[in-house]
Amino acid sequence: MNPLTYLTLAASGVIFVLVADSLAVSAIAWGLCALVALFFSTPRRPFLAANLLGLPAFIGFGLMYAPFGQEPGWWIITRDGLQIALSLGSRFLAATTIGLTIGSFVNLDQLMRTVQPRLPAKLVYVVGATARLLPLARARWLTIQQVRASRGVDVSTLGAKCRMILPLIVGMVDDAATRARPLQRTGIGEPGPRTVLRPVPDTALDWAVRLLAIAALVVGCWWAVH
Repeated sequence: MNPLTYLTLAASGVIFVLVADSLAVSAIAWGLCALVALFFSTPRRPFLAANLLGLPAFIGFGLMYAPFGQEPGWWIITRDGLQIALSLGSRFLAATTIGLTIGSFVNLDQLMRTVQPRLPAKLVYVVGATARLLPLARARWLTIQQVRASRGVDVSTLGAKCRMILPLIVGMVDDAATRARPLQRTGIGEPGPRTVLRPVPDTALDWAVRLLAIAALVVGCWWAVH
């Protein structure tokens, strides 16, 4: 499936959860994401990460709102304050879960090839390079660590890790310079239409799913506000 389809589904789900402002809607959305993570291996780690992000959000909203409502509850907890905290926390959890779970299906290479003919080449390169920065830095860090360890140099202490920062920076700059030369030969800064060697299929099914998601979002938002 085209990566734009996954992005449309994720964005539609996040917007609907935020607009609906309903504990039931948030719970249903979280449950659907849990089912997706149960049957597919790709979104399991993002689903877990979303839940880990949601826990401090629940705690923070609880501390901000639960003790400061108008209706007395138990101890310092007020009923209306707790309800507000649960509503905000569930919306945050559901929106984060939808975004990370469905977004995990997006292939970055396919996404860049999809948007390349539609967006300025420099913008596509900046977005793609930024998204790849962390994986490239992690891979080079492991390489430096393995090389130093093979020479008998200690790599476990904090001082040893600090001494690996400079080789990491130099290596990343060298990688950027190496990539810049072929990019210049491809005419990345030149104006005009661009083509993709291996375009990502954008089928009628993808268009139908995206249009259906947008239509469902419009109907759902209308239902939520009325």
